[in-house]
Amino acid sequence: MRNLAGSAAWGAAVAASLGLGATAAAFLRVPEQIAARLTAFGGGILLAAVALELVPQADVQAGAWLTAAGLLGGTVIYVWADVWLTRDRSMRTHRRRAHAAAAGRTMAAQGDQDEAARGEAIAAGLFIDGVPESLALGLTIADGQVGLALLAGILVGNLVEAYGAAHPIIQGGHPRRFAIGLLAGIGVALAGATILGGTLLADASGAVVGTAQAVASGAVLAVVSISIIPYAFGEVNTRVAFAATAGFVAGYLLS
Repeated sequence: MRNLAGSAAWGAAVAASLGLGATAAAFLRVPEQIAARLTAFGGGILLAAVALELVPQADVQAGAWLTAAGLLGGTVIYVWADVWLTRDRSMRTHRRRAHAAAAGRTMAAQGDQDEAARGEAIAAGLFIDGVPESLALGLTIADGQVGLALLAGILVGNLVEAYGAAHPIIQGGHPRRFAIGLLAGIGVALAGATILGGTLLADASGAVVGTAQAVASGAVLAVVSISIIPYAFGEVNTRVAFAATAGFVAGYLLS
């Protein structure tokens, strides 16, 4: 538990970024283009963190074969979780619409419910995305140094994603305090993942820590591929591409 204080401090920063993003959604309206560029910027930082911090550290501690296996394993784990979440989300949305039709609800009321359900699904996805990122951050602490590029990417991504989750929840009719409380609760869970990564593995062997970093890296790469890139490039835009490159450069300078 020698890394408890540092892990808790950075875990609190992770949690605060989600609460701040949800609070911004409750009181501000950010243009979609700005949100896309911020998302691309955060994705670029995360790619730099994986390429320049996590994978090199894993390679030094665990070797090439365990690092490669960990990268593939982390991707498989995350993709499986995302597929399961998407399937569950689709089934719940279908049931909601069927119940609404049976009850004779108006299209407007059902539209509000669908909007709220969309925000809740984004929040659930944010949790699935955030666990490997937070574990990876904790693992850099266990390794004796904070991955600044990884931390910056997580904080930027959390702000944007929390905004994107809370806004439709509020638009769908839920109170502001519900949206903020939901995202804050997810933030507490991700803070716990950061602490877990920073303390449980602090005294583990280098091979174990390196392999765990590789697994987390594979999951983070899957997060960027599935959640960040498709959203940021929903409309092909040269400014979004430059934002992603700027994020990578920022991550390079921080690493």
